[in-house]
Amino acid sequence: TVAMTVLGIDLLRYLLAAGVAWLAVFVLLKSRLAGRRILGAATRPGQVRHELTYSMATVVIFAAHGLLTYLLAEAGRLQLYADAGRHGWAWWWLSLALIIVAHDTWFYWTHRLLHQRRLFAAVHGVHHQSRHPTPWAAYSFHPLEAWVQAAFLPLWLALVPTHTGVVGLFLLHMIVRNVIGHCSHELMPRSAVPGGWLGFITPVSHHHYHHARNRGNYGLYFTWWDRWCGTEDAEYRRAGADVSPAPTAAPASGSAA
Repeated sequence: TVAMTVLGIDLLRYLLAAGVAWLAVFVLLKSRLAGRRILGAATRPGQVRHELTYSMATVVIFAAHGLLTYLLAEAGRLQLYADAGRHGWAWWWLSLALIIVAHDTWFYWTHRLLHQRRLFAAVHGVHHQSRHPTPWAAYSFHPLEAWVQAAFLPLWLALVPTHTGVVGLFLLHMIVRNVIGHCSHELMPRSAVPGGWLGFITPVSHHHYHHARNRGNYGLYFTWWDRWCGTEDAEYRRAGADVSPAPTAAPASGSAA
């Protein structure tokens, strides 16, 4: 059935991306990347089990949204199309860039909202139980947070005509960037971040400082919103890709946005 197919795709997408990252960073290249661990990152007992448990719930919720998106598209309620000639290749590539930028915006503001104290304690704190996350934490969300994040795609498709191939590349980009952002080892060169020529892209350390310190760095793909809104962690700006500093204790609850 369509429902099982969508569920299988979502599950496989998560398991393959997180599994490959885990195998590469935490197993095959463990010794070589030891010096790239951020803030002395160490996995606590039971952490991976926690990340997998909540990630499985997120897979189900994402699949439910995927099924809803499919049904709405079939009913003609969403602007999803399969013929690239319908809007041309220029729009095809422009819409790919726009959906990634729009999703980064959606993530920044919903993420920042979830750091309000009450929402952090009730919802987002589930994700922050991984102070030094592994790739399996990419989907480790409270169910309500999973629903919020899954809502982006159908809302986008209700407003913006988008080719099916663009949606597929967007979803691939989303899981790859999400998994890499939770691998606890800086993979970008020190010369590139945070003030280097790739400073507009969030490196692993950008999101890892968010987990370890809980003092800003709400962006997903880009650093723009954090810089424009003054929410970039000052310690991250100082240390950047220098992975050696000892971690500062994270506060027990989210700070006000």
